[in-house]
Amino acid sequence: MMKKFLFILSAFLMMSCGNSEEKISEDPADLKSLNGNYELLEMDGEDISAEGFILNFEGKEQRLSGKTGCNNFVATYKVQDSIVKFNPPLGTKMYCEGQMEYEEIFNEVIPEIRKVRISDKDLIFLSAENQELLNLQKTEDSE
Repeated sequence: MMKKFLFILSAFLMMSCGNSEEKISEDPADLKSLNGNYELLEMDGEDISAEGFILNFEGKEQRLSGKTGCNNFVATYKVQDSIVKFNPPLGTKMYCEGQMEYEEIFNEVIPEIRKVRISDKDLIFLSAENQELLNLQKTEDSE
């Protein structure tokens, strides 16, 4: 009787714990299901949330576009052998006083991405060495 009770209790606990956790995927193939706008909060470990970078994912087309403070850009990517690879972004070339530093870093960081961590609200891109390169959060209007 005690074994049956412990089994039922442990099953109940596992089910209740499983429902409260946020789903996290590290499978780059899940990028195909991403659609919507994401705000870039951190880049290469630095908080840049005030810079206003908005990135738009179109998963089926494997395309990322957006605004990097000053200029617009588009970059394509592909998922192969559990690795994601972005092509260097193409974008407009306007000069904006005081807004170019992070844009240049962004253009250098994008091709370094190899891994991804996807949750309900957050999107984290990592290098091959698991260094966090980009940390994004889904915007409210993208629900």
